Amino acid sequence: MDPSRYRALPEGFSCGETVEHDSAGLYSVIFRCNLPDINSTTLEFSCREPSCGVLEGEEEAAILTDDDYVVDPTFFDDGYTMAGKTGFKVWTGTRFLIEALVWKHPSDVKRLREIQETIRRGSRIIELGSGVGVVGTYLAAMGASVLMTDLPTLVENAIDVNLLRNKGIPLDCAECPKWLKPNGIPIGKGWASSTPLNWTVPIEHQLTKEQMSGIDFIVASDVVFLVEMLDSLLDTVSALFQVSEDQCPSFILSFQRRDAKDGKKSKSFTAIDSIIENVKQRGWAIECLTWRYVTTSRDSDEGLVKEKDEVYVFEIRR
Repeated sequence: MDPSRYRALPEGFSCGETVEHDSAGLYSVIFRCNLPDINSTTLEFSCREPSCGVLEGEEEAAILTDDDYVVDPTFFDDGYTMAGKTGFKVWTGTRFLIEALVWKHPSDVKRLREIQETIRRGSRIIELGSGVGVVGTYLAAMGASVLMTDLPTLVENAIDVNLLRNKGIPLDCAECPKWLKPNGIPIGKGWASSTPLNWTVPIEHQLTKEQMSGIDFIVASDVVFLVEMLDSLLDTVSALFQVSEDQCPSFILSFQRRDAKDGKKSKSFTAIDSIIENVKQRGWAIECLTWRYVTTSRDSDEGLVKEKDEVYVFEIRR
């Protein structure tokens, strides 16, 4: 880890969450985060569970009671997986990716500053594993055009719900880009849309050529924490690289380290070394743009234990 690329918390950015109950008494965790320099506008996202490792300091956290927990209503949906279930909450890598791509910091390297400026000018972005839609919605609000993708149950029950929740933030935006029509939704200064995408199915069977072409950035936050997910993710990225090769897109990936004890021997969690090796085996380049320590909690025989982990933002290029 390069100490010069360590990134402290940016001034002015804050997150928080509360619990809401509907008329039937069912709960939602509402995650909120503010936009920079835009009249203190706040985006909000309906989630199934409280965030994990996201909130800092005195930021408000959602507290659930035993009565709040219910059977997951999407458990029997086609294509549902336990990995997909994690998409219904916000994770550490989500916050850090937003901070890195939007909130400028004195320690930012030249390449990261270039990416920040390009996004604000209206980049064309595909997000993989969008979850509840925080990153894609945020980048759209800053001026990008974003196609958000995930498993069908997440698109229907999380992404689309939250796009509508944030629709029409009072900011000016241009006409909807053709590649996001007919379902593009205005978010702040940009546009966003969604579509299902399964990494284990050939991408050309799921996206149109227009959706895959001309991409500036592919982004994903904390989507390969499980070993089994890495190859299928990189296969999907490879397919997008090939279709958009004239544009030379790069892949921006946030990743929280969870293999501290076992490293590459971990049978469950993806190791950083595994990501780097897999990327280089494909003939691609990988660079750590920035990183930070985060404090997370886990259950143990001794009770709740706090641990210090690292979270990274990598850029991967063909």
